[in-house]
Amino acid sequence: MTALGALAGLTPQAVAAATALVTHGIVIDLSIPLDADLLPRGDPALHLPFARSDVMTPEQWTERVGGSAEAFHLDAIAGSLHQGTHIDGLVHVVNDGRVYDGQEAATVRTDRGWSFAGIETVPPIVTRGVLIDVLAARGGRALTGSDEVTVAQIDDALARSGATVRVGDAVLLRTGKIRELASARDTFLETQPGIGVEAAIRLADGGMALFGSDTGGTEPQPVRDPSRTVHVELLTRRGIHLVEWMDLDKLGDTLAEHQRTDFLFIAIPLRITGATGSWVRPIAII
Repeated sequence: MTALGALAGLTPQAVAAATALVTHGIVIDLSIPLDADLLPRGDPALHLPFARSDVMTPEQWTERVGGSAEAFHLDAIAGSLHQGTHIDGLVHVVNDGRVYDGQEAATVRTDRGWSFAGIETVPPIVTRGVLIDVLAARGGRALTGSDEVTVAQIDDALARSGATVRVGDAVLLRTGKIRELASARDTFLETQPGIGVEAAIRLADGGMALFGSDTGGTEPQPVRDPSRTVHVELLTRRGIHLVEWMDLDKLGDTLAEHQRTDFLFIAIPLRITGATGSWVRPIAII
């Protein structure tokens, strides 16, 4: 095994095959804005709220350098890497003292982050994507509360759309949850629908290389059984990265309009050395 996990299977041949899926040249942004007025503040024990701040304003620049006609504006950002559209690294979860590949957390974690499988080791991800549109299969009714997506629901959504999951795919799950963000920001994180453990294992056994969803926690939140979670099953045991907080509405609508079931999926994590995750701006191209 390697720190790449399931992404190690994305060979040049697989990437070339995925790029052949582009027939219309339509690019669909799957991210949400990194906006302090949109993202929930969350539990302060778990989240550092997103914030943008000025390092130097144009006025300060002018005062510093004198009477130049040009003035630069410099700013900075801060916040939790696991809030907003992001990818979970394979070291995001420690299970029984170990992370992915059986590595002992105490050995590979330092005060500067992880020396194994930090998010900087994740390459640009280019692969075939497929959407499991549970929202459409339910006639447009979003999942609510802590609803669990089951194997039967996965099979039904795939059968209705005609989509198939292949080895190396990025599999995206649309529940409709992300629609609550703009209107119910303060309560957005209290409960989350998500994929159940058995359904996640089914997709992993089918060859899934990455799993993404329009929820803030991948699996139902609050977690029902902390001893058996989707995060551990996918990240720690199978090396399958997770992308959360995605907006999949336009993708679902566009696929339906063009009678498509698959697309080119691209996601490029930031190379933040030793980090457990990264903000990411995934796109779909059909």
